[in-house]
Amino acid sequence: MPLIHWRRALLAVALVLASCKPNTSTAATKDAGVAVAPAPSKAPTPAPAPVPASGPALAYLKPTGSERCEWVRQPLPSGEPVTIFAFDVACRRSELSWSPNGKEGLVRGFPRGSPQRIWRVDLAGKSGKPMDLKGLPAGTGEQGPGKPGIARVGFDAEGRPVALLFFSAQPEQGQGGEQFISFEGQRYPVTKADAPGGQGLALAYRWEGSDWKRFETKVGGSYTALDANNSLYDPGPSRTENLPGQEASKGAAQLLNKTLKPKDRFGKWMALPTPGGNLLYRGKQLDADSNAISSAPVRWEQDGKLVEPEGLAAKPGDTVVFQLRNDLLVINALGETQSAYVFDTRTKKNLASVKDVTAPVTLWPEPSNP
Repeated sequence: MPLIHWRRALLAVALVLASCKPNTSTAATKDAGVAVAPAPSKAPTPAPAPVPASGPALAYLKPTGSERCEWVRQPLPSGEPVTIFAFDVACRRSELSWSPNGKEGLVRGFPRGSPQRIWRVDLAGKSGKPMDLKGLPAGTGEQGPGKPGIARVGFDAEGRPVALLFFSAQPEQGQGGEQFISFEGQRYPVTKADAPGGQGLALAYRWEGSDWKRFETKVGGSYTALDANNSLYDPGPSRTENLPGQEASKGAAQLLNKTLKPKDRFGKWMALPTPGGNLLYRGKQLDADSNAISSAPVRWEQDGKLVEPEGLAAKPGDTVVFQLRNDLLVINALGETQSAYVFDTRTKKNLASVKDVTAPVTLWPEPSNP
């Protein structure tokens, strides 16, 4: 018999055997008088919880419209930028903060013509929800005489959102001549140590459960009088260190003066130590009474020579802001436009650059606790 006929014959036998197979369906069993429980439905497999991204990365705000901004995470050295959260406020009127464990963030924004807003962001889930500010005495309004305003937001060491408020106030005088500031039915004494003309009340509130709870109140000239201000988690570049590092060596300063000929009379050359050697820059000071600020020119000190950082577009006198972590160095160049550059301090390679940003570019924080 030809092979094709054998295949057809086998197929016919299979069909016959299938038709003779006992019916074991639920309906057939029921007809036989035997009750059979239906097969349990299979529970859907829960979606895995999002895992926070790891590894070195940049964090920055990217404008996508006049009143639209995206919080972006860009893995290093050459990963694709990922949008963490998008919101309807111009980037230049927004600011970011992180929780110590790296799982959450806060976006504080000032919409044009509208009260400020704060979003709490799930960084792994790439989603955010607006926080209710009505529980704060400031609500969403701006501060003013006798009217508290939100001055700073962030996370405490336990990862709870904190809002710092301040309002200026003219002290009242009691019957015994004592001075005080009244708030919510309580009197807060104004002492001689308080700066004259700068009195006000600073307030710290913490998000507990579903409401804001006040936990610190101090008389002072600003919200910085609060102990809570120093305890907020802040992984970014120093807010106060204008000239990181130390003065450059005499030999390096002489070589810089000879080669680059700075125009500011009162400035000085500075050296920022990195794992790959010193980064030299100008501490610009326009007059004897002004504060010096970090500025271009910027050079690597390498084998007794001055080497310009690869791709750095900063004109002499442009302000520069540094952030150093392990082998990575971020340089924000604040000129007519703002750009940022990431360098491997050992190889001196430019790993990444971000152009035309409106807020400082920083390294994505490393979680401080699990």
